[in-house]
Amino acid sequence: MGFSTILTAVVAIAATAGLVLLSQSDESTVLPYVALLSFGSLAVFIGIWRSTALTVRTVFGVALILHIMAIFGFAAFEDDYFRFIWDGWRSIISGTPYGVAPAEFFGKTLPDSRLALTLDGVNNPHLSTIYGPTLQFIFSLAYLSAGTDPIGLRIVFAIINLILVALLLRWTSPEKAALYAWCPLVLAETIIHIHPDGIMAMLLLAGILLAKRYPLAAGLFFGLAAGAKIVALALWPLLLRMGWRAVASAMATSAVIYGIFLFQGQGAGFESTGIFAADWYYNPMGFALLDALLPSSIARLSAALIGIGIIMVLHARTRSLEVAPIAMIFGIILLFAPAVNAWYLLWILPFATKSRMVWPFAAAVALPLSYLTGLNLENPALRDFEVHWMAWVAQIIILLAAAGWDFLRFQRENNAGDPTEVLRTPIAQPQVAVIIPALNEENSIGAVVRDLQSQNWSAPPRIIVADNGSTDDTTQQALAAGATIIREPKRGYGAACLAGIAAAPQDTNIFLFMDGDGADVPEEGPALIAPLIDGTTDLVIGSRALGQKQAGAMTFPQQFGNWLATRLIWLIWGKRMTDLGPFRAIRADALESLNMADRDFGWTIEMQVKAVQQDMRITERPANYRRRIGISKISGTVRGVLLAGNKILYVIGREAFFR
Repeated sequence: MGFSTILTAVVAIAATAGLVLLSQSDESTVLPYVALLSFGSLAVFIGIWRSTALTVRTVFGVALILHIMAIFGFAAFEDDYFRFIWDGWRSIISGTPYGVAPAEFFGKTLPDSRLALTLDGVNNPHLSTIYGPTLQFIFSLAYLSAGTDPIGLRIVFAIINLILVALLLRWTSPEKAALYAWCPLVLAETIIHIHPDGIMAMLLLAGILLAKRYPLAAGLFFGLAAGAKIVALALWPLLLRMGWRAVASAMATSAVIYGIFLFQGQGAGFESTGIFAADWYYNPMGFALLDALLPSSIARLSAALIGIGIIMVLHARTRSLEVAPIAMIFGIILLFAPAVNAWYLLWILPFATKSRMVWPFAAAVALPLSYLTGLNLENPALRDFEVHWMAWVAQIIILLAAAGWDFLRFQRENNAGDPTEVLRTPIAQPQVAVIIPALNEENSIGAVVRDLQSQNWSAPPRIIVADNGSTDDTTQQALAAGATIIREPKRGYGAACLAGIAAAPQDTNIFLFMDGDGADVPEEGPALIAPLIDGTTDLVIGSRALGQKQAGAMTFPQQFGNWLATRLIWLIWGKRMTDLGPFRAIRADALESLNMADRDFGWTIEMQVKAVQQDMRITERPANYRRRIGISKISGTVRGVLLAGNKILYVIGREAFFR
């Protein structure tokens, strides 16, 4: 362990000791306390950020010392723990803490004077509790072990947080885990101030670590996490990636733990939660702008909708549990939340340890300033829970600077490209298979095949017409023109394409797909495959949006569907496209890696989305488009339009959330 690491451990220990001593002081110490919180967190971050010398034993050993020290602190500037003790007592004596506000006990005889003191300290006593069932079990355990003494909560929370540290040491490197385990803000909010938010993070991380091998257990922990903090639902889309067993387990767990209280007829805190959500306003960040521009109720609704939209996009862009942007998801919640407390960072910081983002740790420096309120500053010019304007501005400046730093670093890395990208070698001897799915195309298929054969190919292509159950002379016309016929009686555009691929010669290295209704222009085939032969791209889309369309060639539903689908691809995966056109070419090795499976209308979108997910090089080339001969099987009927549209959206959703 190097000198800088030893120094950082000493700083963390000294900062924690200082916080404990200041918290026990009878004098007003909020300014030095906040300064120690902020600068202590900053010093630990700087000391560890680029460290590579820590071991698991060192990180956990120092964390254990820090947690033991923090147990002797006092919540000088927080009083939430009175409610936790009260809830624990109520759960023990009546089976539920819900439905009855503490204020209803004012003037009544309580079992002992210590409970009366606890009741006097409960904030918002006119409201029943908002804390979820998972926390109520923990509050009850703490009450059984220590009664009204907050030491019981501190010890329980310290043990749970040490479990979280141990999980982090399995999830990420020791250096990254230390960013959380040694952070003075984490120790203060978890143990000194007695806030339970880290419990949710521990349960979520346990679920993620168990997801691959034990999806049922993963769902159990996700369900318990939602029972600790309802905000855990923001990560529930990750359950879709774990499989149906994880989803079912999470739902069943939530039903059981909430049902235990709901069946008693006193509710589960939802009514009070709704009141807080509708009325509470404290130290907002991005929400402050919406609130200044819109009426309060509309601002809250807008913030919720915007936040949910961004979170769903982040989930859709997630490629695996290992790289899920959990810190960013919770960060978005705080950005649009009407109330932002320093202890909410316990949702974010554990998951930020695996990223290279600076802003979460800058938030650990900034958010302690939220303690500079009228009540803590004893400033009569401020309302009790009003943050001093200078403290609020300082928070915004720190967070904006850190977010800007992260953005510029991301831009630099993105512009530098991926130095490990593998470039495909040019194809010396192109062997092209043209796949034409066809259903009752007798009036056009022969001309399409002959036009293909007459083009200037480097080698004659193998033209395969995959007949999808035609009842006219499609197969005879295609055979007469020189095509190979493959029959796929089970209806479906994708099924016909898959049958054509399976029938292609083994030496095929390029596949060209096009329709047989005469709408695609065969003369453009050689130009479409040229980038594949050069090795400069993997997939080429013939874009009708970039080419010339004959009047009436595309219906409005087709054009709108293409616009919507390609915008969703850009929004979710960051790849700009303009069309889902059937006229496309792909290298055989690239096609094999896509593992195409869709058997009907989702074929084209599946190919493009999977290619984007695999970071393939995708090129669009202008493709002219003519009015088809005959009636389209998709855009020619209302049923076809609805089925195709639903399938395209389904494939996008499936690839975004279930893979």
